[in-house]
Amino acid sequence: MNRPGYVSIDELQAATTLEAAAGKCGVTIDVQGTGENVRLDCPFGCTGDHAGKREVSVNVTNPQKVFCCHAYGCQFRGNLLSLMHGWLTGTRPTGEKLKGNEFTRVRDVLAGKSPAGSPTPVPSPTAPTAITAPTKPTRNLPLVQSENEKARELTTIDEKFVVDVASMSPTAASYVRRHPCLTPASMRKWRIGFLPADGGGDKRGWSLRGQILYPLLSEDGQELAWIGRDPQFEAKEIAFNALSPDARSKEKKPAKHRFPVDFHRGLELFGQHGSRLKESGYRERIAECGIIVCEGFNDVVGLDNLGIPAVAICSNRITEAQLAKIERFSRLLAGGKVTLLFDADEAGDEGAREALWLLAQRRLDVRIGWSRAMHGGKFAGRQPESLTRDEWESAVRPTTTR
Repeated sequence: MNRPGYVSIDELQAATTLEAAAGKCGVTIDVQGTGENVRLDCPFGCTGDHAGKREVSVNVTNPQKVFCCHAYGCQFRGNLLSLMHGWLTGTRPTGEKLKGNEFTRVRDVLAGKSPAGSPTPVPSPTAPTAITAPTKPTRNLPLVQSENEKARELTTIDEKFVVDVASMSPTAASYVRRHPCLTPASMRKWRIGFLPADGGGDKRGWSLRGQILYPLLSEDGQELAWIGRDPQFEAKEIAFNALSPDARSKEKKPAKHRFPVDFHRGLELFGQHGSRLKESGYRERIAECGIIVCEGFNDVVGLDNLGIPAVAICSNRITEAQLAKIERFSRLLAGGKVTLLFDADEAGDEGAREALWLLAQRRLDVRIGWSRAMHGGKFAGRQPESLTRDEWESAVRPTTTR
């Protein structure tokens, strides 16, 4: 269209680089990575556990530069216009979508019709100062201590779990079969299971029905949260990716896991409960290989099936709180030794490099159990849950023992 004053937002987004868009907003960004996806810091006042660690992933090959913030407390997603709104204001768009005056402002800045604007005025020194109560340290309360009655009722929700694939929904059964580490015995031990959609008269866990649930326990073994894994995630993701870029930007990306909204998962490690130290040989294995750190729930369960104690960060990006906890565990139990066993893929290698650097700065003895390139590349694309006993004994254990 060539009518006077018409601006093609799609064409402008396609023709504008991230650096150029940030420059129009009066900011400078540090873009990390090459290829289809790059990373940068979250501009939305992100309070997530990864704030300040380039937690936003941007698809630069997409004309609209679609992005997602992977910080646990944020998870905001959108396109280049939304990023620019964050650079201009430091906040998300009202109602999570750009519209009205907010859209007009960003559009004009992108088109060069309007400057980024003046900085937020500093309050007058004579203005009254609000008195606020001291902020309490963030921590996760055990469910049994929750002020919410429905949350307290979830403490024993595993009484309702199904661990036999024959009694699960087809999608849940398919998920469990794809993860051989999830045997009925291991699921009972770890209190993992499928929560049926039909709860009868029992209304507990209504929003978690139809999901595979994993418990996250405190160090003293109390239930902090039940984490839902959507067994239909893969099908939903395929359908989402099949949408046009414009349609995807307007839809919420399917979530693989469901964490309670008030739960700070970056403070915890899956498998951190101290009762595991009573298992035969676990203290000796930890003293030999150090604290073994992996990414996911199933990795911990799979390794546990082999008699190998590990903890998971529930991500490929480690947090400051997790670093501090791993350091404490390693100095107490393993003479400062840590072994990283992240997924042997691109994201896992990237996360392991960051974790290695951060742990080494704490003067810990850190080793990597595998990567895409180590061991002749034989483990490329693998996850720790898939390790066999022979592979552990012949390849990974000799690499990590010291």
